Amino acid sequence: MSAKDINIDKLAEWLGPDGAIAGLERSAMSIAELSNLATRYGGADIRGARRREIIVDLVNGRSTRIDKTQDELMAMTQKDLKAYLCKREVSRTELFRLLDEFGLYPQAEARKNIVDFAAREISGLGMFQRVARGRKRA
Repeated sequence: MSAKDINIDKLAEWLGPDGAIAGLERSAMSIAELSNLATRYGGADIRGARRREIIVDLVNGRSTRIDKTQDELMAMTQKDLKAYLCKREVSRTELFRLLDEFGLYPQAEARKNIVDFAAREISGLGMFQRVARGRKRA
């Protein structure tokens, strides 16, 4: 069976997201094969992504793992936000979608570690929002 024969949606349906991720991690598929699958499934830009990131994006790319509002995300510290995004195993696709909602567009270097970028920028927006609210009350 070649990589082009794999149906990620069916795999996730049969094994659940965690099982599909575990199966793909243990597979002998190369990063190039996984990248081709990601392209076929309309994943985010995966250049510079690690193998696990590509796999998580493949399986969770169309699902939503972020269950907090924009205000809740902006209320978090950078450290807490990064921990939350990592714990939820948010896919690169979902991170890019979230950043787009905030009007944030990472440059090439920031795309390499998109979680750090997202945590830093969203936390910064929250800090500015809190400062602005404080000034309006005075």
